[in-house]
Amino acid sequence: MSKSVSGSGAPGEISSSVTGGQLLAGLASLGKGLRQWMQANMPAGGGGMTVPRATLLLGLTLKREPAGMSELGEPLGMSPRSMTVLVDGLEKEGLVRRVGHRHDRRIKLVELTEAGRRVVEQELGPSQAAAAALFDDLTPEERGELLRLLVKVADSLRARGIEVPSHDQG
Repeated sequence: MSKSVSGSGAPGEISSSVTGGQLLAGLASLGKGLRQWMQANMPAGGGGMTVPRATLLLGLTLKREPAGMSELGEPLGMSPRSMTVLVDGLEKEGLVRRVGHRHDRRIKLVELTEAGRRVVEQELGPSQAAAAALFDDLTPEERGELLRLLVKVADSLRARGIEVPSHDQG
């Protein structure tokens, strides 16, 4: 933070009397900045790679089995219709494929193709590392404290009935 939140005028100084409204405003502006940072670190020439497309592809690498679109779309905050459009585009490019559920033929699941795995390994992996370098500006202790606080806020949301993916889900 380059601005004083305490009102004392000292750059970077943060008062212990920060309000919930100030935190919400800070998170909102940070969210926009993080989306821009992630987009800026998408692979050059990635053929229209977007943060949701990259997130879906990266998320599929964490799955041992094909996954349902609602399972994949929930962490992205995407509606079923938006997920269908997203998966349609990735399927058209040969990066994912729909497969039938083993026990229920009505259900279609999504899995990475070999081409999708190559994109993740060769393009998205390095892009994700470049984007994560943002946190190199923090000390190891600060990174640990930030993660602890983010988990605490997520737990508070869950306690209020809001579904939030756990931090180990990507």
